[in-house]
Parts: sequence; structure tokens; C-alpha cells
Amino acid sequence: MTQVNILPEDRLVFDRLKSTGRITHGLRRTITQQWNECVCCGNRALNGRPVFAGYDTDNRPVLVGACCSGQLVELATPIYPTGTLNLSIDDVQPIWRYMDFAKFVAMLQQGGLYFPRADKLEDRFEGAVGLASREADWDRFYLDFFRKAVISPPPGYSPPVLSEEQIEKTAQRLLKEMKSDALRIRSLLVSCWHANDVESEALWRLYCPPATLGVAIQSTVGRLWDATNQDTSAVVGRVHYLDFRHSFAGHQKERIFCKRLSLSHEREVRAILDNDHASPVAGRTLVCNLNALIIEVIISPFAPLWFTDVVSEVINKFGYSLHVRQSQLLDEPFY
Repeated sequence: MTQVNILPEDRLVFDRLKSTGRITHGLRRTITQQWNECVCCGNRALNGRPVFAGYDTDNRPVLVGACCSGQLVELATPIYPTGTLNLSIDDVQPIWRYMDFAKFVAMLQQGGLYFPRADKLEDRFEGAVGLASREADWDRFYLDFFRKAVISPPPGYSPPVLSEEQIEKTAQRLLKEMKSDALRIRSLLVSCWHANDVESEALWRLYCPPATLGVAIQSTVGRLWDATNQDTSAVVGRVHYLDFRHSFAGHQKERIFCKRLSLSHEREVRAILDNDHASPVAGRTLVCNLNALIIEVIISPFAPLWFTDVVSEVINKFGYSLHVRQSQLLDEPFY
């Protein structure tokens, strides 16, 4: 685990600006897409040093290092790149969502994207730290970390006087609290997309097999960020695929962007929303501008020809102006 490393030039930023905690959707987007890279000079924070997220004189969101901190007039929060996942993905990256016709109609009717709760999805590893057979290794690592942490005060403070029994009791409590908080990650709300420059025949067969009438909607990462701009908790990011025999997903919220290596063919991009921890819902629809989100609607290559007219008519009845086309998988070869 990388240690936080604050240098004198970083302290000058903290002395000049106090964190306000004001994180808008635009700032969260900048934090995610820049991933610890200064927007001004392009340098990345290294060796546990902070980067500073906030706003410039025009209230535009910025992420800067101490090197360019003069751009900041409001510090929202420092960001410490201590093992965080790089979720960034280009705004122009095409993304696809394959669905049966019923889900497509529901999307049009509701006027937005439906976000189910992570623990309602089919993959039982959603939000998992790792394999159950390796839980004891995880516990030992963090117990050792907490034992050291409780007797290691920040610079300028005297170490607490604690007995070995008190240290162990505190470490056990912190581990229990961390694992309890980690379970809440499974209550996050998720919208899943496939990143690809072209259609995927494999995903057509998986989500809209030949006996199913279905469509795919095409968008981009940037349009998905724009569609979620009414929810300040929203994060759009690429999924990381891990071999849980040798890796853990970590305990932070980013863990919802970790899946098993065996699913890497999905090339998934996710949009994540917070749930109500007190009364979590099974899912909710995020109302958005579907005309702006969707570039085009593609008809399943397995659907009959008449289905294209049905899809176009339904789109028109709900008042949308979406481009509809046939799948490119129907293109004919020559020999």
C-alpha cells in the first residue's frame, strides 16, 4: 500500500486553500478522466503525493498538482493516488448496449436509463473483494496494517500510549467496520455498456439470440457522462478484469469496477450511481435526454425484416428522433 507523501510545496496549497468538499458532476468527471494527471502541464502525481481537485476563476473544474496550483481559487478536495484504479476512457470511445425489444420500449417509455442494484445482477462476484478461500489472507494483511496505523500518528503528533490488547482490539474493530462498509458497495446502481468500435456478434448472440427480437443502442463515453449530469454521484469508467487467484479488488468504492478475468470479453464500461444507504432501492431510472445519448439504434441481425419498421414506429410514437439502421453483420460477402 502506497504511503501518502506530502512535500513542502503541497503544504503551501493546503495553507492557502481549505477544502470545501463541493464536488459537482463536472468535477467528478474531471477527477475520473484525468486520473491524477494535472490538466495544465500533464504531469502525474507520483510516490503518494496529492493532486488537488477544485475550480478556477471561471468556476471550471480542474485537477492540478502543486506545480500548477495557482489555477485554483477553490479547493474541493485533495486526491491521493494510493492504489486507485485508472477508470479513465476517452470521451469519443463508442459504447454499445444490447437489449431485447421489451427493455428498449421500457427505456423509451421511462425516458431514461434504468440502473439496477449491483447485487441484483447475474454475476455473484459483483462488488467482491476476492475468492472466499483467500479471505484469511486479506484479513491478515489489513489487521497488520491497522495495528501499525493506530500507533503511527501524523507528523507533529505524539504516538498514543496503548497496550497490546488495546491495539489488537482497535485493529479488529477497524477491520470489522471496513468489511461492513464494503458490503454497501453491492448496493450501488449500475448501467453496463460494451466498449467497441464495431458491433459484436458475440454480444448479439448473448443478449439478443436468434429467437429474441432485440436492438443495440450506440453512444459514446462522453455522451454517457453528459446523460448522468443530474446526479453528482455519477461515475463513468472502464472495468478492470482481475485474476482473483492472485489479486484482490481492494476495499474502496472503485471495487464495483472490478470483475473476474474470465469476463474480459465483455470490455465493459459502467456508469455508477449512489444508492440510499438507509433505504436502498432495487433500481431506479435516471431520466435523461435519450436523443442526445443515443447516436443510432441498430436492429438485431437475427430479426426479421419487418421488425425495422416496428422499431421506427415505436420510436416515433414516443416522440423521439433516433436514427435506425440494419446491422452491419447482414452485409454480404463475395468470394
